[in-house]
Amino acid sequence: MTSDFSAYATGDLLRMINDGKDHGENFAYNALSGTVFKRWRKGIDLEPLIQLLQSEKSSERQRGAWYLDEADPPADLVADVVIKLADDPVGNCRSRFVAYVTNSGLYSDAIADRLAACLLDLDLYVRAKTIFWAVVANDKTFDHFSEAVLAGAGTKPYEFRNPENTAFWRESERKRAVRGIEIARRLRAGESVTSICESMPEEDSFSFDTLAFLNHAIKRALERRAAKAGAASSP
Repeated sequence: MTSDFSAYATGDLLRMINDGKDHGENFAYNALSGTVFKRWRKGIDLEPLIQLLQSEKSSERQRGAWYLDEADPPADLVADVVIKLADDPVGNCRSRFVAYVTNSGLYSDAIADRLAACLLDLDLYVRAKTIFWAVVANDKTFDHFSEAVLAGAGTKPYEFRNPENTAFWRESERKRAVRGIEIARRLRAGESVTSICESMPEEDSFSFDTLAFLNHAIKRALERRAAKAGAASSP
């Protein structure tokens, strides 16, 4: 089959990719990267993607979330759908929400509240990716987000029969929130992951392993921020 798929509808290409039939060597890769993702990056024919993201089937939502990450469609066209991923029961979908917000720069009070919940997520990958987002966010966004988190945004409505249990878990969540913001703040200041890890034994090492893996991206973000600040201060 030809690699020119311009005459095919996006929905038809997605159906063919997943119908189990042989449509030729590298068909799925060529159809997605060469046609479907290019359309979605331009905001064209997004309905099939939106349908996947809103599917009742977790497998389809995960596939849609992966497509979202690869295609990076315009934020103003998918914001209402993307924010729902933050509450998805599948951790991979929640992490894709954070990744999309990181790449797109999408931010609002509602997004901040869902990011706060992701910072407190029990899936450590989601938590670490949210800390990374907080590190690379601009100063104004980080300040707003920090205030929201420390004021209790994203917390769960813990209510146990025993008030002491309720108090225990609320305090546990509060400490995780403070710790997440502190890690991001220190990374933004240029401190090493290793140094922060040594001073925070209560944080799971997986969070720091993920941030260490992203260290090059963190350094680039800090360099861009410093260059921008230098340019702003120049006469």
